[in-house]
Amino acid sequence: MFQYALGYHLAQKNNTILKVDTTLLTDKSQPHEIVTHRNLEIDIFDIPLNFATQEEIEYFNGKKYTHPAGKVYNKITRVSRKKNLIIEKGRNFHPEMLALPDNKCLVGSWQSEKYFTGIESKIRELYAFNKPLSGKPLELGNEITKTNSACIHIRRGDYITSTLYTKTLGVQNLDYYYRALELLTSKQAIERVFVFSDDIEWCKNNLNLSVPVTYMDYTTDGKKYATDMQLMGLCKHFIIANSTFSWWAAWLANFTGKMVIAPTNWYKDPALDSTDIIPSNWIKI
Repeated sequence: MFQYALGYHLAQKNNTILKVDTTLLTDKSQPHEIVTHRNLEIDIFDIPLNFATQEEIEYFNGKKYTHPAGKVYNKITRVSRKKNLIIEKGRNFHPEMLALPDNKCLVGSWQSEKYFTGIESKIRELYAFNKPLSGKPLELGNEITKTNSACIHIRRGDYITSTLYTKTLGVQNLDYYYRALELLTSKQAIERVFVFSDDIEWCKNNLNLSVPVTYMDYTTDGKKYATDMQLMGLCKHFIIANSTFSWWAAWLANFTGKMVIAPTNWYKDPALDSTDIIPSNWIKI
């Protein structure tokens, strides 16, 4: 979602077409414990998707490329083309990215709202869910909206099973959530907490919260985690994990006066800079 938001912004600035490269999603050669193999599920929103062709991907990677007219580019030309491949250096905001011209290939996370400053309303419009809630999720949604509710998101899953994510991100400990809830309840009359997680049974067995709680262990047809994000966004306040999943749920939520609490240490790896991930009006602890 961060990647698409930046790409969309640049495409609008340059009056050009944004194309998406799904190579990293379709390549299953790396072991699962190193990377998380995901599907592209951004189609939960009604956004325009144009996919890069294999020839376009090879063009920007500087590989041997056959021009549609039949000309094979030589090594010097391939090096020249590779200059159009922009790889993110560090996780902080790079303002020069917003001045890029057309015909560039971007590789990175681009995790900062600063990459779409000025078009926030358009991004919110693009990231409107295209399927209404129904069944049990609809019942839960009604329960969320009628109370002064708080969302707690606990990310485990690949943060535990992936050797890469365990090293670079790591799971937030329970103390973070307890301190965050104490802070939140000191400022807001929270009536009920709704806990979302990719390991909800662990949450049930380990969380000891001071307010009424609902563990979101419902079943639903289709993409459950898309429904999770949709339900999370109905909450009025947020305690998020170091996860862009809950980041976006909190950011998209439109309740006036919402409080969002996020971890100061987004990355376990101190070499990674998280300065620009958390919006300035959110609380870091």
